[in-house]
Amino acid sequence: MPASNQPYIGFEGPIGAGKTTLAQLLALHLGATLILEDVDGNAFLPDFYRDKERWALGTQLAFLISRYEQLRTIAPSRTRPVVSDYTQAKDPIFARALLNDREVELYERLSMGLHASAPRPDLTVYVDARNNVLLERIRKRNRPYEASINAAYLNALREAYSHHHDTIGRLQILSIDTSDLNLQSEAELEKLYRRILAAAGPHSPAIDARAAQA
Repeated sequence: MPASNQPYIGFEGPIGAGKTTLAQLLALHLGATLILEDVDGNAFLPDFYRDKERWALGTQLAFLISRYEQLRTIAPSRTRPVVSDYTQAKDPIFARALLNDREVELYERLSMGLHASAPRPDLTVYVDARNNVLLERIRKRNRPYEASINAAYLNALREAYSHHHDTIGRLQILSIDTSDLNLQSEAELEKLYRRILAAAGPHSPAIDARAAQA
């Protein structure tokens, strides 16, 4: 199969929806290159969750640089699939949800060239779940800096994603509700993999065949 047929599949969605877990499982299933967002490497993040208004811009700019440096390693022509637990769309989505007008203007001036050069995924898998499920998952993973996350914050992120998807063209998006997904069920995971590969369309014919044999 030509290298250009190897897909880049990125996950998006609110906090706790399962982006990283599902990206890891899919990458393992496909034998893909895995890119994981360096959340813990952002030194601004603990301050942000204590005082969002004060630290939102610094947090967002730190993520902007980190995400760009990771995603620019994705080559246009690939010998292996690429799976990431975020896409370049995450930056403007969070920026518009969290920054004030002046900060958004500054952020957009700084980010314009970086966004233009970052690769777009062949498929974005948008994962979501009911707020009570998301909040319980966040509680269980017990990251102190996430303790202030509430339903209103999750709803704001969800609205920002919806606005982005409505206004940005040429995005292939598959939406999946993970509220009741059983990660211990091989049958459920196989069904999920097939949905994702089918949505990736012409980019994954050989991968689909390999997955069917797995």
